Amino acid sequence: MNLIYKKIDTKDKEQLFKLIDTVLSGLDNEEYFIPYEQWEFDSMFDDKNYAPLYGAYDGDKLVRNGTTIRFSKYACRF
Repeated sequence: MNLIYKKIDTKDKEQLFKLIDTVLSGLDNEEYFIPYEQWEFDSMFDDKNYAPLYGAYDGDKLVRNGTTIRFSKYACRF
C-alpha cells in the first residue's frame, strides 16, 4: 500500500461519505461517538468557514480522513 496524503476535493465527496458510513457501521460501541448532524455533512467542504479535510489515498481510493482545528477558540471544546 502506497499512501498519499492530500486535501479531499469535492469530487471525492461520495467516497468520503461511504468511508464515514463504513467506519460508523463498524463501531462496536457507539456510546462514545457523537453523531454527525446534517449541517456538518453540508459544511464539510466549506474551507472558508471550517477546517479543510485531508485524506490518505491508496491510488484513487480514499482510505482515511481527518481534519485539523483551524481556530483556537474551537480547540478548547475538544
